[in-house]
Amino acid sequence: MMIVDDEPLEREVLTMIINKENLRISQLFEATNGLDAVELAKQEQMDVVLMDIKMPIMNGLMAAEIIKEDVPDCRIIFLTAYEEPDFSYQPIKLGAGDYLLKPAHPNEIRQALIKYIPALDHPADRSLPTIASCNHEDIITIMEFIDNNLHLELHLVTLSELVYLNSQYLSRLFKQETGCTITQYITGRRLEKAKHFLSYSQETVMEISEKCGFSDSNYFARVFKKYEGITPTQYQQKSLMGRKKRINSFNNFVM
Repeated sequence: MMIVDDEPLEREVLTMIINKENLRISQLFEATNGLDAVELAKQEQMDVVLMDIKMPIMNGLMAAEIIKEDVPDCRIIFLTAYEEPDFSYQPIKLGAGDYLLKPAHPNEIRQALIKYIPALDHPADRSLPTIASCNHEDIITIMEFIDNNLHLELHLVTLSELVYLNSQYLSRLFKQETGCTITQYITGRRLEKAKHFLSYSQETVMEISEKCGFSDSNYFARVFKKYEGITPTQYQQKSLMGRKKRINSFNNFVM
């Protein structure tokens, strides 16, 4: 999750409120303007963003539009001091999850966030859908394409063009048919592939990250630890120790 506000005091208060509520949020990021928010949201594949509208460099509305293109499954909650009808229509048009007026009461913030806590669940916490379990032809096509091209950059626009559907409609349809978002499915499948290579190949973490579609090995390490609880290196070492133990047990049995 990310808090975006140019006022340090606002960020501090929001952080205190969120931490006090003890919500199931694994990481809490901060940005001071819309431009930084866009970069951080894409880099961390942000699940939820709590964002001010009026900010320097890039305002929240423009940032939200770009974030929704790069991370379509991201939920955006706006915080603003404005209460003009025309102004409040824009966040709704952009697909924002909620629109709160400053100063927002802690309970209002909690109620807004709690709607989207399921979006923070990790792919590892549930089994991923399989092609065999899906009956929708377009979704099967998307899943097959993803599974065969995990090493490539996969964007919602590209996937939607593959089945001639509107990108936002495809995003909703995929969630409806599979129970998870496209981003969650891609991340989950990439992690499954990464775990296989970490367990059975002699390749480095950097080589494996590239094979699984992670262009930055540091980002891969952060995502892997977020979902698996340990780093790729630790997972690789743990798998190696497990194989050695099984080999030793087999040798002892044969002897």
